[in-house]
Amino acid sequence: MIVGPQTHLSTVSMQPDTDIVDLRTMIEQAVAAVTGDGGALVLIDILGGSPANASSSLAQHGMRVICGVNLPMLLELLIQREHVSQRELTTIALQAAKQGVIDLTHQLNQHN
Repeated sequence: MIVGPQTHLSTVSMQPDTDIVDLRTMIEQAVAAVTGDGGALVLIDILGGSPANASSSLAQHGMRVICGVNLPMLLELLIQREHVSQRELTTIALQAAKQGVIDLTHQLNQHN
């Protein structure tokens, strides 16, 4: 594994028939299980999906919720999370997500 075993990390899975209230409870429980002195960062796949909708109450109460998670973002967060504040981690997450998506064909053609 690239970053090795991780602590203070939780995932939430849902089934197609998962109720949004139940999903919100599962997310809140996962956050409570990993929240430390610096709080927690909730990563969501797609804005507008059930996980994002279920996490909106957390975001409205000041919890950092980021939608659009991708692998470059996740890896960078796991590498940096012990060394920076939650606010800085949010900025790092957004930058890593943007920098991790490229048109490789275009980039290679520019150098030829």
